[in-house]
Amino acid sequence: MPAPESPSKSSARKAIRTSKSTARTPCREYALDMSETIAIDSGNRGERLFGGEAEPSPFWSVALLAIFVAIWTLYAVVSAAPAAIHNDMAEAYVWGREFQLGYSKHPPFWAWIAGLWFEVFPRDDWAFALLAALNAGLGLYGSWMLIGDFAKGDRRLAATVLLLVTPFYTFLALKYNANSIFLSLWPWTMHFFVRSIDERRLSDAILFGLLMGLALLSKYFALILAATCFAAALLHPKCRAYFTSTSPYVSIVVATLLLAPHVWWLARIDTGPVEYLKHKTGFGFATVILSCVTLLAGVIAFHSIIVVLIALAKRSSPKSWGAAFRVCWAEPRFRVLATLAVLPLVLSIMAGLAFRLRPSTNMVIGIFSLMPLLFIELAGAEGDRRLYRIGRAIAVCIALGAVVLSPAIAITKFWNGGDINYTEPRKELARKVTEIWHETVGTPLQYVAGSQRYEDAVSFYSADQPHVFIHQDAARAPWVKLNDLDRAGFLVVCAEKDKECLRSSASIKSSLIRRAELTLAHSFWGYTARPVSFTLIIVPPRP
Repeated sequence: MPAPESPSKSSARKAIRTSKSTARTPCREYALDMSETIAIDSGNRGERLFGGEAEPSPFWSVALLAIFVAIWTLYAVVSAAPAAIHNDMAEAYVWGREFQLGYSKHPPFWAWIAGLWFEVFPRDDWAFALLAALNAGLGLYGSWMLIGDFAKGDRRLAATVLLLVTPFYTFLALKYNANSIFLSLWPWTMHFFVRSIDERRLSDAILFGLLMGLALLSKYFALILAATCFAAALLHPKCRAYFTSTSPYVSIVVATLLLAPHVWWLARIDTGPVEYLKHKTGFGFATVILSCVTLLAGVIAFHSIIVVLIALAKRSSPKSWGAAFRVCWAEPRFRVLATLAVLPLVLSIMAGLAFRLRPSTNMVIGIFSLMPLLFIELAGAEGDRRLYRIGRAIAVCIALGAVVLSPAIAITKFWNGGDINYTEPRKELARKVTEIWHETVGTPLQYVAGSQRYEDAVSFYSADQPHVFIHQDAARAPWVKLNDLDRAGFLVVCAEKDKECLRSSASIKSSLIRRAELTLAHSFWGYTARPVSFTLIIVPPRP
């Protein structure tokens, strides 16, 4: 004989049945306390079967994550077969192999990941593609967990699969850099924030502080994430209980301890991320306004297909969503959802205007985990299953279509010549200058400097794995000591048109310097791109 239901669960079930009878009413789930919703969902979890109608089990979650990573790694490898890795990725490798508490442009965590990755994996393009796809996959799984803090069942499935209809976790995620790292860090940080304030467990508070610290250690843009979480906490129905508990202060202590070494490093250097940030501010007002408008246009364009799919599947007009928002805003938990979904974009634009920055879609790539769920909530309760099935079909078609078309994409981008990563002879340059160095000096190449794209490419692709003396500037490359340069010598690779690089190399004082001119061209499948000329400055070791 089944045990009798508790009064709270019985009343919750009655509320759900009532909400189903008025299925077109938005925010049906937010009339319940979320802990009751989770409890009811957990009780029904055993009744679910994985298919279009149920959430996947942990086994299926891991399996789907592996399939996602494999498909998009394959696409990245084939579609970029003619190309060298993007300079941001080469820079991540160059920095990451020199473990520092900070670097000349950004905090260090995202570069540390690349450095550790290539301690295990070979320095090949496919390994970097795998890292980028894995970062996106972990972010997608983090989004699944975050969405699960607000929705269950078909709604959770639909909101997650719609993320794959946007390019954020697929095409745009394949360039690993200080922006794309937020694809994984952002949703996991928000997830443990929500869990920390919902349940006020010590483990969640520690994990929230840990992830917030890692986000701030990746790029100072994470201050927007911290501000968003604080604003959402003020709107949370358990705000008072949260701030009178130890949870927020444990999170602050953990994040502070994690950041302390980097802050100490910042205080000791004359130049670094803060100076770099200053160079990114102070643009003209018209330029800033244009950048903000372009950012908004890009965000709208990327989410337009989501809006159309939701409207069609749920038979709900987007014109009615504004009124639905006002109704939903009365529910405290919806206010938390809306704040976490929308405020990061608002703050990004406000920061651009206040500091005269040029915000771009690349900067905000990782902040949209909850946007599909927000639109779904505003569209009402009907059609979640239909929306999930449509979204799933489109996501599968996008993935399979991308893989099938990847060879054509590779050839087209190479022949088109618009992307210098596809046409510049960076791999050929690394092999040739290493050969010239060996013939001239007779020792392994240990240090390389020059034009940024080329010094980084030589470091990544050369068999000697030289360290990079960034722009011949000891402040930017503190791992390079003058005594080491005298002992081992170094090579400078300047693009023919890089006047600053040539001017810097002209100031090198040594009677042993040898100069050489080099012209190389990149070929792929019988087609040769436009040649590029370089000036090599060979500084042999001192006798």
